[in-house]
Amino acid sequence: MVFVGLLLLTAGSSWFAESESARGVATTAFIMTVVAAKLHLVGMHFMELRHAPFALKLAFHGWIVVVWGLIVGFS
Repeated sequence: MVFVGLLLLTAGSSWFAESESARGVATTAFIMTVVAAKLHLVGMHFMELRHAPFALKLAFHGWIVVVWGLIVGFS
């Protein structure tokens, strides 16, 4: 089910990014939010972080938030 969700998120965000109305900071923020959700799913389910110590999970999610903020902030 996670794989199907990743496929749907990828297809939806690709379609949205290629549409004519997809311009500006709001679009970047939306696409990066979808990317953050996909990173969470990959990390928890395919990298087995759901069984990792709390500190590793916190570092992983902190990295996602920092990168999201940098990309959206500079766009």
